[in-house]
Amino acid sequence: MTDSILCTHDGTVATVTINRPELRNAMDRDSWQRLGAIFEDLSRDTDLRCVVVTGAGGKAFGSGNDISEFETLRTDAQKVRAYNDITIAAIHAIEGCLHPTVARIEGFCLGGGLEIALACDIRIAGPNSTYGLPVKNMGIFLDPALADTLVNTIGRTAALELVLEGRFMDAEEALQRGLITRITEEGGLDAEISATVKRICAGAPLAHRFNKEAIRRVRMQGDESEEQYARAASYGDTEDYRNAWTSFMAKKEVEFQGR
Repeated sequence: MTDSILCTHDGTVATVTINRPELRNAMDRDSWQRLGAIFEDLSRDTDLRCVVVTGAGGKAFGSGNDISEFETLRTDAQKVRAYNDITIAAIHAIEGCLHPTVARIEGFCLGGGLEIALACDIRIAGPNSTYGLPVKNMGIFLDPALADTLVNTIGRTAALELVLEGRFMDAEEALQRGLITRITEEGGLDAEISATVKRICAGAPLAHRFNKEAIRRVRMQGDESEEQYARAASYGDTEDYRNAWTSFMAKKEVEFQGR
């Protein structure tokens, strides 16, 4: 069985690859758990200077969560909360990584894939990349950490547009809105990633670590409460959510009832 998350090393640089190309790198529970564990290990490796995160196959960085698990692992609020705890732990492990992190994005960057990208310090994208957070289509509530990240990254107005309309953005619009750091020319993604990593590795690692933590502390001043996380998982008990994933699996159009 192929590992869903790969981690390779080239000197002082690690590359973490979401490796489910047959599903456009959709994340399942095991993938989230492995992703978090890998980043915890990377943070303990003080010889590293930089971590690159990418998706296998060239068609997607990450297309979201594996919908097939909704009917087994996310059928009510209690199960949703348990699942969310795993995904949030992985995102926190990326955000809190000791080393600078660079997302290498091509193709689809949606839902959970976008969460992973936003957890990285720098996001560099190919011109063919597409971004979105279509939670409205599945009746999913944002967890408070993601809501905070969105507002801090792209601002309240753009965050509301992204989640309420659920439309996709191309690379140019994503750059304009602040979702990504920069776009490369066609065929230039790997060269730009290499140049970025080289610039990072030329810097003082202790300074990088301190400065990352200093900026992260500013973000953490409004830490979310236990009640907020519980409310974020409560969509698992709504009819809209159940109707959404069952309709999706049956390839039927869903009609939301607001309950």
